[in-house]
Amino acid sequence: MSGEKKSSRKPYLLLSALAFIILGIVVIWFRNPIADMVNNIFKWVAAGILGIVAIVNIVAFAKNTKENIKELVIGALAFIAAVILLISDVAFKIENLLLMVIGIMFGLYLIVEGFFKIKAAISSKKKSAKAWFVPLILGLLSIILGGLIIYLGLFTTKVFVIIFGIVLIYAGIQNFVNMFFISKD
Repeated sequence: MSGEKKSSRKPYLLLSALAFIILGIVVIWFRNPIADMVNNIFKWVAAGILGIVAIVNIVAFAKNTKENIKELVIGALAFIAAVILLISDVAFKIENLLLMVIGIMFGLYLIVEGFFKIKAAISSKKKSAKAWFVPLILGLLSIILGGLIIYLGLFTTKVFVIIFGIVLIYAGIQNFVNMFFISKD
């Protein structure tokens, strides 16, 4: 019965591998329009959040019987910040900060995943598995890629999009390799 489960995963692994590889190539190929789209998304989301803060605080000031000026000042400042964000390049600075945090988190994830793959390789070697080196190589690649992402630190949107495409291709190759070794273990 476990053989049936393993063999039923092969079509999924093949389709996901092909999808990841194709999507990764498309992301890298169209990095400029995708980077521009990501910039706009960050800008509009940040401006939208500031707009909501502005509305909430101005309404709170209008309903407040104590006439607390704090809500009006916060609302006005949030509104001004949202307008400035929409008409200037301030969004670029915010976007770089967000990309730096996302990049470090993603790099740490890849490093942790790499260590788990190495642990699986050591366990497979102890069990005398023939392909124990495959998870070892994939684990080392994950650690190197994660370290590289953290080392780069400050991303531009285009670098982030390219790295995202490379990671998609890597995930596709990993699924493709797993497909070949799933029935042999």
